Amino acid sequence: MTSEHRESLRLPYHPDDLFDLVSDVRAYPKFIPLISALRVIRENVVDGVGELDAEARVQFRFVRESFTTRVTLDRPGRVIQVTYLSGPFHELANEWRFAGLPDGSTQISFWIRYRFRNPVLNALMDASRSRAIRYLVERFREEAARRYTAVESGPDRLGQKA
Repeated sequence: MTSEHRESLRLPYHPDDLFDLVSDVRAYPKFIPLISALRVIRENVVDGVGELDAEARVQFRFVRESFTTRVTLDRPGRVIQVTYLSGPFHELANEWRFAGLPDGSTQISFWIRYRFRNPVLNALMDASRSRAIRYLVERFREEAARRYTAVESGPDRLGQKA
């Protein structure tokens, strides 16, 4: 069965900065512990627009898998789409959208859809899907705080789910 998860959150950083963070796939192993290695195997990106193919090696407890995705970058539209090319999935797709808000912060909309070929992996992921997605989102939030200066804002609702 295909699983899908959606997340929306507001972060106190400029949308272009967050687009740059998510599109910087080469840095993922540095701040996402589940990704033990990543290599870009094809790249055709100019000024934040284009495609790249990346192979990621993921390790979690006793599970070690590699998979390849195509990442489509649209900086003017502030959209990043990921489609599955090869690996342990029947299906894998996700999308990030970065909407600038009047105070300079960003509303991020994220969704992921996946189905593993292995039913055991499917069951494991389904059992902890929300926790796993929150874990990944938190790694991106931490890396954004490390890289960028937060915009000034009113009462601190930033970083909270919409």
